Amino acid sequence: MGLNSTKQSSLTNADYSVTLSSTYYRAQQTIQGEFHLNIRTKLRIEKEIRIDLIGELIDKRSKRTAQRQSSTTQSNKNIFFTYPCTLVTSHENGTARTIKHQQITYPFRIPLGNSLPPTCDFKDNFSINYYLDIIHDGHLLPQTHKPLTIGPPQPIVISPQPVQVNGASDLQIICGLQKNFYSSSQCVPITVHINNPKQKQILRMTAQLMQLVQLNANKREYEIFTALLNEIPENNKTTTITTNCEIILPSNLAPTFVTNDQTHPDNLPIVNVQYEFRITAHMKGALATNVKLTLPIGIE
Repeated sequence: MGLNSTKQSSLTNADYSVTLSSTYYRAQQTIQGEFHLNIRTKLRIEKEIRIDLIGELIDKRSKRTAQRQSSTTQSNKNIFFTYPCTLVTSHENGTARTIKHQQITYPFRIPLGNSLPPTCDFKDNFSINYYLDIIHDGHLLPQTHKPLTIGPPQPIVISPQPVQVNGASDLQIICGLQKNFYSSSQCVPITVHINNPKQKQILRMTAQLMQLVQLNANKREYEIFTALLNEIPENNKTTTITTNCEIILPSNLAPTFVTNDQTHPDNLPIVNVQYEFRITAHMKGALATNVKLTLPIGIE
């Protein structure tokens, strides 16, 4: 079932609508749809009718700075990508095309490369949005925005290697994940192995999920949550511990995306979104020992 948006055009004496096969696409896929045109009397086309795919960056930091510096509203939107797809053109000799009393459907296909940053929204930082606009003879048809979601490439499932950290007093912690990506709201099993030959007291163990976000040169870290690993008893002095811990991810996490420096066009923003678990053994009489586990978030 396609997704429809029908509006009355103020520029032409016609009704029109756009039907899309989906509103979610991945990198290297093709946006497919149809433009439906119902001409009640006649339609004059001086140049063309086209559909534009537009990528828009909204820098929320710039907006706050502008509001502090001026009482007037300043735009913080940046159109970093436009892909025009022509549907109807005028005659080659330059005379206008006139279409009378017809119902016509124009299919269109818009290929996506592998370098577009995915759709995302970070409350205090920035957002990346994509949408389609319909243009008639250089004029935007009113109220024709059709938002799209562009996701990262399909992740490849592999078994990652465990991460080992040696801490104070010969404490050794080895942590591992079962696979290299997880989706929002999933349960993440973490294998934890501890060697504690001197039987130092481990007060508690926690797992902190961090989101690492970059827009061009600006980098920020956000704490998503910190969870107590209940599977490892508090105030533990056991010499060897091997257990599986489970952590539930929150919903609506933006997917992991890392800009490919080798194929990245200059006009696109550099956007990196990454996650990591910081697993900490809180010790009595010794420094805490930290293990960092990279946690790619994907969309299956």
